[in-house]
Amino acid sequence: MSNTSNTKADKGSKFWMHEIVNDNSLRGRLEKMLGENLRWYSPLQAESYKEYQLKEPKIFSVVLGLSREEFKEKFSFWPINQPHWDAIAVSDKGIIYLFEAKAHLKEIYSKITASNVDSIKRITNAMHITFEEISAGSANFSSWLEKYYQLGNRFTFLQHMNQINLPTRLILLNITDDKTYISTPQEDWQNHYAEIFQEMLGKNSPPPNVRTIYFSGS
Repeated sequence: MSNTSNTKADKGSKFWMHEIVNDNSLRGRLEKMLGENLRWYSPLQAESYKEYQLKEPKIFSVVLGLSREEFKEKFSFWPINQPHWDAIAVSDKGIIYLFEAKAHLKEIYSKITASNVDSIKRITNAMHITFEEISAGSANFSSWLEKYYQLGNRFTFLQHMNQINLPTRLILLNITDDKTYISTPQEDWQNHYAEIFQEMLGKNSPPPNVRTIYFSGS
């Protein structure tokens, strides 16, 4: 999901993320699947469904527990413009949960769009470090930049946060049989992710601290 306009969506992954976070029943179903009770910080109906970057005060201060100066120091590996997270929550155990929602297979594809030379260099360097740390065998780094950029930068942030002692989990929330837009069976999702992980990581399973969740939209 990439549209960050602060309005209630009526279809697709954005709709489902808004619904799940703000509906007691749906939220409870997701938390049961995760095995965690979560406190949700976005996207909240009371905040017009705003999606946050980690650099924003509500997140770096309340969720990450960092001062502005500490955040700048710890996240200097990335340019100023950071990912917008589809949802952000914290568990009772203090684990940060970052969500990336998808409702159909084509949403997974993306490539780097930065134009500033320094930004491209910093992004590429940060992502390549993570690639070297979590991949093996026949993994293809070019796919991180030109095919699955969004996933690649999410993996990079996740790896960095855990390394600086901010316990974090990334949830790839995939809507199955979406009644609002394009219906995708769970089997198609699972097969597609196996291919993606094989290409990105050299294995058909997700990296550490990443979970793929299949949430029925029927």
